[in-house]
Amino acid sequence: MVAIRVSAQSELPVYRQIVAQLRHMVETGQLRDGERLPGSRMLADNLGINRHTVAHAYGELRDLGLVESRGRSGMVVVGAQQARATSAARDRAREVLEAAARECLRLGLPPAEIQELALAVAVRAAGTDPRIAFVECNAGRSSYFAEEIGQELDLPVTALVLGRFAPEEVEADLVLTTFFHLAEVRALLRRPSTDVVALNAAPHVQTLVELAQVPRDQVVGLWFETEEQTASVRDSLTQAGVTHVRTLVGTTADDLRGVDVVVVPSGLPEHPESLRGRRVVEFGNVLDAASIRMVHEVVRDLRIART
Repeated sequence: MVAIRVSAQSELPVYRQIVAQLRHMVETGQLRDGERLPGSRMLADNLGINRHTVAHAYGELRDLGLVESRGRSGMVVVGAQQARATSAARDRAREVLEAAARECLRLGLPPAEIQELALAVAVRAAGTDPRIAFVECNAGRSSYFAEEIGQELDLPVTALVLGRFAPEEVEADLVLTTFFHLAEVRALLRRPSTDVVALNAAPHVQTLVELAQVPRDQVVGLWFETEEQTASVRDSLTQAGVTHVRTLVGTTADDLRGVDVVVVPSGLPEHPESLRGRRVVEFGNVLDAASIRMVHEVVRDLRIART
């Protein structure tokens, strides 16, 4: 009988304790190819546990390629030689990672960040990084946020514009968008293999500072490409205390009559000539800190799932 001990007080499930001990025996040569494991009933009786728990453990070992079922002969060790080679490689890898971890700690990185970096490096080396896209209704905003997220994650992020792509041609494991477009983007791109996540885009602090300086009695005109953008900016201005807001359909003299300040999207190549001499505020957005943290967590989970 192989020497196995289990504890009901351990945080590790009993079947995992059995898997770990038998795997160690195979990797260290205590169990060799062709050797037969105790029957599940026999081992269960010996350990005082349920037979199904042992059967679960044997199933895990089979999935690992360490044993196989041979009818009346029961479970037989088959992967000992490969397991020992893998164990040696794992020991060497542990030495390499320990040295790298010590250097990272010396550089001042916390253990949690080192863990995340190690996972990212491993997944990238294996070529299994998740494919990410960002969807918005405006090309400028889509490109801006895709670039911002890509820099945060150190991953390429594809910028997509609503109405300008064929959903069936989009290949992405993770699709990001703003809350305003979440329902529409989910209807287009949510699949069993694709997660769709909404992020919160808040006004840039510089934008808020400029808007706070606008006298309350002045009229603010909004000139944006889509109604969705206009509605989103109007909500932000209302929250900032700006109530005299008008939607502009253009920038002609008639459109601008009675307007004191014009708010336009940030990143425009140039302002229309008709706005020259007027006070113009470029409305910029940034992803809030909570959204950035959430994206990191989602990408980390995807990386783990793909390893």
